[in-house]
Amino acid sequence: MINYPVPGSTLANTTVAQAQAFLKSPTLLAQRLAEILSDHNFLAHYLLRGQYRMVGGAVAYVPDESTSSGAKAETVAPGGEYPLTSLPVDTAVLVAALKKGLATEIADETVGRLQMDPVERALQMLAYDLVSQFDEAAISAIRSAVAQVIAASGSWATGELADRSIQIVTDVEVAKATIKGQKKGYRATSVVLTDLQWAAVAPALLPLLPRESGNPILSGGFPNILGVDWVSSSDLPAGWVPLVTDADNLGGIGHEDIPSEGYVSLSSVAAENRSNVEVKRSRQENDSTRVQVRKADVPVVRNPNAGVKINGTGI
Repeated sequence: MINYPVPGSTLANTTVAQAQAFLKSPTLLAQRLAEILSDHNFLAHYLLRGQYRMVGGAVAYVPDESTSSGAKAETVAPGGEYPLTSLPVDTAVLVAALKKGLATEIADETVGRLQMDPVERALQMLAYDLVSQFDEAAISAIRSAVAQVIAASGSWATGELADRSIQIVTDVEVAKATIKGQKKGYRATSVVLTDLQWAAVAPALLPLLPRESGNPILSGGFPNILGVDWVSSSDLPAGWVPLVTDADNLGGIGHEDIPSEGYVSLSSVAAENRSNVEVKRSRQENDSTRVQVRKADVPVVRNPNAGVKINGTGI
């Protein structure tokens, strides 16, 4: 769950010596990056929940694999044989490894003049840019892969709020039924919108939200309505239409372990962090310190039929 604002650094009021000590420690840099990412999570990891390990520079997967064989259960007599069900023979797909990285240099002069401020700004810039760029690549892959489309029953953006609420509920329920009706074991978990689309539909959904402390309007989190999470992002491509998906089965993230010296994984300092982001610092000859982050991950959309787009919503 994403909450705002991002917490400030624990070293916000520091001396120059403390800022220099912080900048020398890859572990402290990793801890601060983990704090930032805990409040600005990767949407790609939320929507692609499978975890795949890259072997030989690639990951192999079978697309749109059924979780049901379609075979009929038979009556088995006492001591009788159970009928065997054969798994479908599908062609595996290979996805090559991918590494995204960013780096910046923090000059000694800026640390001397502003203490921790340039370090904090550099870490936030690296974290936000890495999240945005990886999410953009992953969401584009999802958008291209998902081909199922249903037509909206009416506009989600115009008309009386009560009418809009009925139309939104109807369309999302139809999308959920479409996913479930394939009889592949899929169950919708999420509705994915742009930030502006969420702003357009939120007023119509307010009557469906709890009024107590669990109200997401108060907490800043994303609500669960109709049994699905409503999530939004500013990193979705132009022309995005609402997507209803089963994030548990849509796909996953393929990760490659790269044996590089000097990198600290965020998961090694924050066990709950599963972003696969690594950070490294190095001293430069031009009186500066370089901080670089990398993410050796590739998005894999394994089951595109676990998603449905809703066209004609008007948002």
